[in-house]
Amino acid sequence: MSELLFNELPRPTFRWLRVNHTVGSLAGEDTAVQSIAVEANENILSPLPVGTALLEGKYEGANKEAVQGLVEKAEGYAINVPANAKEVVGIRIDATARVANRFQFIVGEGAELEVQFFVTGSGDAVTNVSYLNEYDVKATGKIVVKKVNLLPEHVQHIEHRYTKLEDNADVEYINIEIGGSENILNYYHDLVGKESHIIHDIAYLGNKEQKFDISMIMSHGGKKSVSDIHNLGALSGNAKKSFRGTLDFLHGATASEGAEEDTCLLLDPTVKSISLPLLLCKEDNVVGNHAASAGQIDHNKLFYLMSRGFSEVEAKHIIVESMIRPIIDRIGDETIEEAALAAVRNKI
Repeated sequence: MSELLFNELPRPTFRWLRVNHTVGSLAGEDTAVQSIAVEANENILSPLPVGTALLEGKYEGANKEAVQGLVEKAEGYAINVPANAKEVVGIRIDATARVANRFQFIVGEGAELEVQFFVTGSGDAVTNVSYLNEYDVKATGKIVVKKVNLLPEHVQHIEHRYTKLEDNADVEYINIEIGGSENILNYYHDLVGKESHIIHDIAYLGNKEQKFDISMIMSHGGKKSVSDIHNLGALSGNAKKSFRGTLDFLHGATASEGAEEDTCLLLDPTVKSISLPLLLCKEDNVVGNHAASAGQIDHNKLFYLMSRGFSEVEAKHIIVESMIRPIIDRIGDETIEEAALAAVRNKI
């Protein structure tokens, strides 16, 4: 497979550092595709045929070629939530072979939807798990999407996600990223509606040679639209994290606000954390904030815990788990939460 460019910045700002994108390739054979179990009200669920057009034709995901491959070859599911309805959808990926799939969500006016993604796998035959999620949230619609990734440590994991928010739409995303060898995550959120609002929280934990490559674009087009990004995690061994966060204020986004925060705990001197916050602005009267921090465990916290009888290793475990635990607790499914916590503790 030829080399591809993943998660390119919308503006190549950091050429001299060579971090504007990630160079890689797609693992596994195109012919090995596995279906995915979806738990939902059958009245809102229907097949998504191969070749179904993207909700936004210009969306290129983590890589245009990879997205086009999913459109042309992968079957999927369409979930249509009627206006003012309330629905819950559970998506379980238990991969034993290469996975390629699509999900297209249409959330009607005033409707509410909760989606739970639980991504796991087993066996050496699993090489790549790739999927494309699209969300069209109509006026005053509300969605909450909770995702937990507990894939085996040898699996390449690629997620493309596009969201369109109309007037007063409210979206919340929660990502728990623990598994996988190379995690390439691309999130494009299109706030076209006035007073639309989105929060996207990501927690990750990396060890050994694990990689997390995260791209997040908040495109503000509607008046008084609001976005908030929180990306936090910890790295040990030779793990690497790259975060490319872009706040893009377009013409017409008057009185909009965007914020992004990237926090990384460095547990070993051999880890690498790259943070690339980018602010683009074509409109007056907007507010954009970004913050990034990376550092070792606070020695005062470590000393305090050790003074209470914990060993140094135990104290580090407590600090790392306390950083990620609040986000895990928001999943709302006891079985999935326990599985995520077990994975975190095993890694630590």
